[in-house]
Amino acid sequence: MPDFNKVRFVFLFGSVAKKKQNKLSDIDFAIYHEGDAKERFKFRISLSAKLPDNFDIQIFQDLPLYVRVGVLKGKLIYCVDELFAYDAAYQTIKAFDDFKKYYYDYIERRPVVI
Repeated sequence: MPDFNKVRFVFLFGSVAKKKQNKLSDIDFAIYHEGDAKERFKFRISLSAKLPDNFDIQIFQDLPLYVRVGVLKGKLIYCVDELFAYDAAYQTIKAFDDFKKYYYDYIERRPVVI
């Protein structure tokens, strides 16, 4: 069984969090795990193996910045330390605010593939 001692918070995000799921929807979770990259990977694989296939487990800090911002629009469903969760959210939003001009500029310049 995966070790949950290093889990600081869990967000439910995506269509289920927005109550817009359908029968094909998966259930998206973003977990903040304090381990190093190898430990986080092992934790994610171990936990995913124990859950049904429609559960999508992601490690919050390993997600791209723009995805982490989207995760924050979901629901915080588990939290060991609220101050830590708020700080992680603040740091994510602050980093995205610095990055968003370049991100949106890139999106607008991409060729449309049909």
